[in-house]
Amino acid sequence: MLGRRKKKVLLHALLSFLFILVVFGAAWYFAVTYTPPTTQDYVDRSMTYLDDWSEELGVDAKTRESIYWDWIDENNTLVPLTGNEFYLGTIDVNGIGSYGSVDSDHLEKVNKKFFQPLLDDSDRYFDEKRFLGDKRNSREKEDDPIHTIHRGYQKGKMYCLLRLTPQSDPFGSLFCGTIDEEQKSLQKKVKGLFSSAYNPKNFTSFRVTKIENDFALGV
Repeated sequence: MLGRRKKKVLLHALLSFLFILVVFGAAWYFAVTYTPPTTQDYVDRSMTYLDDWSEELGVDAKTRESIYWDWIDENNTLVPLTGNEFYLGTIDVNGIGSYGSVDSDHLEKVNKKFFQPLLDDSDRYFDEKRFLGDKRNSREKEDDPIHTIHRGYQKGKMYCLLRLTPQSDPFGSLFCGTIDEEQKSLQKKVKGLFSSAYNPKNFTSFRVTKIENDFALGV
C-alpha cells in the first residue's frame, strides 16, 4: 500500500516538474525569438483598419500614405503620426469615397446632421475593435470659422483620427497610424523655433525633413 502511494507521489512530482519545464521553455523561446512590432508593421496594420472602416461606412475609397497628422497627448503636445488615410466626398473622383446622397451643388446640406450617421457608425466600428475614444482628440467646435469636427480613437500604439469639415468637398478625411518616432526626434531639435503645444487658436503642424549643422529643412 505504501509503495503504491509513493509511486503516486513521485508521478505527481514528475508531472509538476515537466509542466514547469514546459512553461519555462516556452517563456525562454518567446524571449529569444520575439521581435517587437516596428513602425512599418503598424503602418501596414493601419491599412487593414482603414479598409474595414471604409467598408463599415459603405464607401469605396483609395487609401494613401500620410505623414501630416498629429495626436494631442496627455501633455497637450502635438505628436507626429505616420500611417495611411482616405477621403470622403459627394462624388467618387480621384479615389475619394462617395458618401451620402448630397451632391456638390448643395454643400449647405453637408452639416452636423448629415455627419451624425457617419460619426455613429465610426464610433460603433471602433468600439467593436476595442479602441478607446480619446476626448482630447475629439472636438466639435474650434475657434475657426468652419467648425471642423474631430474624432480620435486609440488602441495600444495604433491611433485613428476622423476629421469632418461642413460645407466642403471633400468633407472628410480618415486616418490610422502610429507615432513617427524619427520625426518626433527631429522636431525636438527645433522646438525652439516652433511650438509643439496644442492651441486651437494657433494650430501649428510641421514636419522636419532634414537637419544639417545650423540649417533645417521642412514644411
